[in-house]
Amino acid sequence: MHDIKRITKDLNYINKNDTNGEVTTGTSLPIIKKLAQACNFNLNETHQLKEKQAIQNRQFNQMLTNLTHDIKTPLTVSIGYVQLLTQQSTGKNQRDLVRVQGNLDSVNYYLHYLMDFNLIREKSKNLSVTQFNLSDTLQKELFNYYDQLTAKHINAQIEIAPKVIVNSDEMMFKRIFQNLIGNILKYASNDMDVTLKNEDGIVKLSFENQTNENIHDSNQLLNRFYTADNSRTNHSVGLGLSIVQSLVTTLGGRVNLETDHNKFKVILIFKHLQTQKS
Repeated sequence: MHDIKRITKDLNYINKNDTNGEVTTGTSLPIIKKLAQACNFNLNETHQLKEKQAIQNRQFNQMLTNLTHDIKTPLTVSIGYVQLLTQQSTGKNQRDLVRVQGNLDSVNYYLHYLMDFNLIREKSKNLSVTQFNLSDTLQKELFNYYDQLTAKHINAQIEIAPKVIVNSDEMMFKRIFQNLIGNILKYASNDMDVTLKNEDGIVKLSFENQTNENIHDSNQLLNRFYTADNSRTNHSVGLGLSIVQSLVTTLGGRVNLETDHNKFKVILIFKHLQTQKS
């Protein structure tokens, strides 16, 4: 009975901890020795399978990273050339080039989601944590989209608290902002409001915009398999806000959605970024 308890204790410890340990027993009873040997055989097999799976995951992530970067460079060049040719063309040639540009934009849209998906897989275990100015990061991303927002006649109201210093992964924050601003570009009409506040160490961001259509079930928008645009005319694949939620969750935050007829608001809340008061 003592040896059974000892084996059970060893198994419980091994199951709860990342260890290569084995069960042990000091008994001379053959049946207990065989039990311990059988347990250790299974433990060794499981450990080898985990190691093999870890290697395959690393290889898959690297392949996905290489593939997306190999596609992104020629795609970006192609989009640039097509835009230039479109400006220099007229009539049917211009209409054809506009269709080509639309298809290239679709590929670029899906490629960015693939890159975000791979980013989440890579960062889920190892975040690149540095201290940075979140206020500046947000302002720079908004500035990068200034021309696109202006072209869409979107009036931006910006309220960003200065010098919100955080310890986190800046790249992931950039991708969160890019996804949310991109979502506004696709669906907003007239106005958008962006705020960043630091209240007693709690960082709160909000992105609010008006849309042309009423939103009936905002909770469904966080479902990666749901799309509010069944025709996919806006290239919506039901992934945008799901990607944002995954990125925010990986950083230890949470996402809240608020809707009121044609108003849509995304709220991001982070409580553990070790912020400093300005």
